[in-house]
Amino acid sequence: MLNKEKVRLMTKLARYEQKEEKRYLKISKYYRSDYIGIALLKNFFASTIAYILILILVFLYRMEAFMRNLNDLNIRPMILEAAAGYMIVLAIYSGIVYTVASIRYTKARKSMEAYDGTLKKLEKLYEKEERNDRYKEAGGRKLSLIHISEPTRQEAIS
Repeated sequence: MLNKEKVRLMTKLARYEQKEEKRYLKISKYYRSDYIGIALLKNFFASTIAYILILILVFLYRMEAFMRNLNDLNIRPMILEAAAGYMIVLAIYSGIVYTVASIRYTKARKSMEAYDGTLKKLEKLYEKEERNDRYKEAGGRKLSLIHISEPTRQEAIS
């Protein structure tokens, strides 16, 4: 006989596993600080590469002005301006990445806790069904631990 509650829980678990488990399972394997640290590290490299590419494009676009500054030996202000811009860009993107990673981690943990709760409910239903089956096998009598551990004993234990 089908247990509607078991079928409902199993369907819910299967739907979750197909949609969200892959993404959230990866996230929930980390501690919060590790997950956010990895996200910030990726952000550092991505931001640095993007900033270098943007600097190259700006240099190519404003090449004449850069050449005049090189002739006048005004290199220091250009370097300071580029470094300050890099620090500002890195700080802004790091703040955004930190916030997004924190939200994703919190959402993943809550989702995995709900998934674990549903698994525990399903496990309890299976245990309850197993107890009922043992009860029926015993002819409707409750079996004590002695009856279960010594099934071959011939004489009754009171």
